[in-house]
Amino acid sequence: MIKNYIKIAFRSLAKNLTYSSINIVGLAVGLTAFIMIFLWIRDELSYDRFNAHADRLHRVVENQYYANSEIFPVAVTPAPLGPYLKENFPEIADAVRLNQVNFLLQYEDISFNEDGLMADPSFINMFSVEFLKGDPKKAFSNSEGIIISETLAKKYFGEEDPIGNVFRINDHDFGVTGVFRNIPENSHLRFHFIFAFEFMKKFGWNDLTNWTNNSFYTYILLRDNVNHEQLNLKIKDVIKKNAEDNTNTEIYLQPLTRIHLYSDFTADISGHGDIQYIYIFSVVGIFVLLIACINFMNLSTARSTKRSKEVGMRKVIGAQRIQLIRQFLTESIVLSFLALIIALALIVFLIPSFNNLSGKQLDFNPFSIDILLILLLITVVTGTVAGSYPALFLSSFKPVKVLKGTLKTGKGALLFRKTLVITQFCISILLITGMIVIYNQLDFIQNRKLGFEKKNVLSFSIYPLANRIEEFKNELLANENIIGVTSASNKLTYVGNSSSGFDWEGRDPDKEILLHHLTVDFDFIKTFDIDVLYGRDFSREIPSDSSAVILNEEAAKLIGLKDPVNKRWGTDGKIIGIVKDFHFKSVHEKIEPLILFINPHWLNLVYVRISQDKTRDALAVVERTFKKFAPENPFEFTFLDDDFDKLYRAEQRTGKIFNYFAIIAIFISCLGLFGLVMFTTEQRTKEIGVRKVLGASVQNVVSLISADFIKLIIISNVVAIPVAWYMMNMWLDSFAYKISIHWVTFFIAGGSSILIAWLTMAYQSIKAAAANPVDSLRNE
Repeated sequence: MIKNYIKIAFRSLAKNLTYSSINIVGLAVGLTAFIMIFLWIRDELSYDRFNAHADRLHRVVENQYYANSEIFPVAVTPAPLGPYLKENFPEIADAVRLNQVNFLLQYEDISFNEDGLMADPSFINMFSVEFLKGDPKKAFSNSEGIIISETLAKKYFGEEDPIGNVFRINDHDFGVTGVFRNIPENSHLRFHFIFAFEFMKKFGWNDLTNWTNNSFYTYILLRDNVNHEQLNLKIKDVIKKNAEDNTNTEIYLQPLTRIHLYSDFTADISGHGDIQYIYIFSVVGIFVLLIACINFMNLSTARSTKRSKEVGMRKVIGAQRIQLIRQFLTESIVLSFLALIIALALIVFLIPSFNNLSGKQLDFNPFSIDILLILLLITVVTGTVAGSYPALFLSSFKPVKVLKGTLKTGKGALLFRKTLVITQFCISILLITGMIVIYNQLDFIQNRKLGFEKKNVLSFSIYPLANRIEEFKNELLANENIIGVTSASNKLTYVGNSSSGFDWEGRDPDKEILLHHLTVDFDFIKTFDIDVLYGRDFSREIPSDSSAVILNEEAAKLIGLKDPVNKRWGTDGKIIGIVKDFHFKSVHEKIEPLILFINPHWLNLVYVRISQDKTRDALAVVERTFKKFAPENPFEFTFLDDDFDKLYRAEQRTGKIFNYFAIIAIFISCLGLFGLVMFTTEQRTKEIGVRKVLGASVQNVVSLISADFIKLIIISNVVAIPVAWYMMNMWLDSFAYKISIHWVTFFIAGGSSILIAWLTMAYQSIKAAAANPVDSLRNE
């Protein structure tokens, strides 16, 4: 029976090749888009699941509570927290403290800055770190040992065995004790080397028992069958109990597998995804496939009269309705499998480009068991959904009416087809609106004035220059292509340092106020061209400025002083100025209160602002001067505007991906509309001939054919625009600074949908209108 159904399906396909091709192409493109979205979502949801203990691993995070009921989520915790939790809570099997670092690794004449971790030895047991060389149990038996990735092993040692070789890091020697397989791309922790956490003491961290200093990430491994929500109730006040004068912090556990998509913490590890985009692309994928299914339903029901006699004859000779339903469903599933074959070829061809676009390394092996089963399921479901209504509709024909020639499809079928067209174009209008809003918002955040000059500013580490930074600055400033040189403790893309422990004249002792702080030098405000609104800039000529502070507008507002300039700050300092608010984080976040102060021991980065007209010459001067002061170190720098672009790279990539899939959805909608118009003109050929004989012009006929469809597109606009407004405002709410959606956006989206639809119909309409009426009427 199935064999017979399949044979009939191929006969029907061959007999109606044009319409079958439209259906197959629509389904193929829809399946291609859906499967690629599925691969992207699967990768996003897979983060950190490669760890053997992924379901038992959790990160300890904080909620800090301040004045005005402000909750401040923080990813870093105090150094003694991990050991304390392991020792005092039997539900916890192990704990690890770690910190991300970027150090210059030197081996003989090879040196590069590399990303790594300082971690407790328990890290290797808790996380899945696969050793290729060395003994995991002895890797940290020597506190001056370092384990490196296979990438670093090849980079520095080639085919030589790296075990026992020595790296020079910050004037300390580290012997290689192990080589581990590269950490998978779907890990929220990215690193190429690890050395012992205890060794931090040699890098200036002499006190690892301080409960008030949040600088480290803490992870714990729960014992089997422990509920982390119940444990949260037991551990939430641990910091309150151990830190003096700290009553505003609670801790809780964040499951490892939720870190990538559900993290919105201060001082967090960079590179996270966003669950919001999982929801968005899931909807887009379903929309694209739904539009392809709607095409199939529309064309199948529109052409129902062509197959009515076949249905009538089958029923007369004894076919049951369920058999006819099976036959038509088999046809749609066969078409879906033909579409799948085309889709697989498209995916194999497109996956490298999609990887470049998304910044991922997605693998697609259609013959792996899990992928194969999913593909089969998607194809069968698509075929069933697409063929369900046509199968029910066609199988309901009454054989007597069919064979007498009195069958009429009725208003119900026509209304259903119109509803499907409206649904298709509602989705298309939603996606067009999304394209416009996303583009405008991304353009807005990229070109928003940050409150300081970011162009032609390069930054690099201050450490190779040691104590000669002032000499280095003076030599650079002697060159006409160097506009300014300054130093700071942080990248201006993210200043996460904050504290509530500051004191000032007139402070309310009952209020806990959290203030961010940035260490700078005397030339910071001048180099970045930041506006001083009240008071003055730092000055080397005034010795007391070494203990003075400058506030931004938000900080000045929050501390509650009417005129804060020249008021006491701390024990012997004072507030000397107020600067205009400037961004020091992503524009997803509101500008927060910030203090600028001088402390040469806390400076980490050098910023050099160079001439825009002679960028190449200026870079050569900076590199030559750097090599003069630090001849053994590579000159590695980044431009500040590139650093800010990286902040929004995820949005840029997802925006582009959204645009491509939206265009695919619109293409499929137009393909279906093209098929419907082609069928309509075919059905109305004689009517058009009569009208032309009676004097109708080509324009009249085109208007006649197009009018009904244009009405449906207009109804689609009326339905879709309020939904689009609501959905896009929900997306914009994730940005602290955002555009307003102007009525012009909806005018463009609606106008575009009508124009695209008209262009799709134009060819068939004009072709039908221009045909010689003699050809259509000669048989009458």
